[in-house]
Amino acid sequence: MMIRIAATIFLYLLSSQAIYAETQRKVQAAHEFGPETSENEACEKAVEKAKRKALMGVVGEKMTNSQIESCTDTGSDLNCTLFEETISFMDGGRITNEDMHSKEITEEFGKRVCVVSLTATVEIIPQKIDPSYFVKAEFLPSIVLREGDEAEVKIKFTKPSFIYLYGWFPDVDESSLFLISEKEKFHSKLIKDKQLLLPLTVTFPKDSRKEYVSEQLIILASKQEMPFNSKMSRRRFFKMLNSTPRDSWEWDTILYKILRSK
Repeated sequence: MMIRIAATIFLYLLSSQAIYAETQRKVQAAHEFGPETSENEACEKAVEKAKRKALMGVVGEKMTNSQIESCTDTGSDLNCTLFEETISFMDGGRITNEDMHSKEITEEFGKRVCVVSLTATVEIIPQKIDPSYFVKAEFLPSIVLREGDEAEVKIKFTKPSFIYLYGWFPDVDESSLFLISEKEKFHSKLIKDKQLLLPLTVTFPKDSRKEYVSEQLIILASKQEMPFNSKMSRRRFFKMLNSTPRDSWEWDTILYKILRSK
């Protein structure tokens, strides 16, 4: 009788806690380097590629990616090429640990590359999504702007929401997100109009010597108020999202580029 009671209590404790399944994936990835990319930067990017590959192998290919034009100012006009950036966060899972096996500098097709091999531990998070709930954001007039330009973020969402607009400025602080909608207080009241316009003045990082910088906006719509701060680490941000019911929030991201004033 005592054994049955103990087993019942143990099962209750298991069911009352969010216990997520974990699985391990051994992956390999590479990234080339040269005049504009150092060996360390290439190896860091290779690690990120490997982690994303592990996530994709466990939770599928659904991920968030964005495109932006990379432009070089030639004096008379701008030469632009398209590049794509993928956020290291996917619905349904996250990397909880990584064990590096090897890091090797080699050559492929005449270019030097950093090749990494690692085993990533992926935590699978069961999620239920509200198919009628979504948010869409636009950066106007363009995602390529010059320092000092006036811009506007148009946000549309399908249900009354608390709106959080975070900026990621890697040339200022690569590990943190900043709540740039704080003055508007969108995050402290339930917005029922289902559309917002936020004016912004584009600024260039003071200590940057680059001719252009890339930055990112994260637009989060939530049915419930979330405990986010004016500044928070990217790791904490995504950890908070993973701990919040998936059907209660939606997000969109915008990558944009700022050109230095002549």
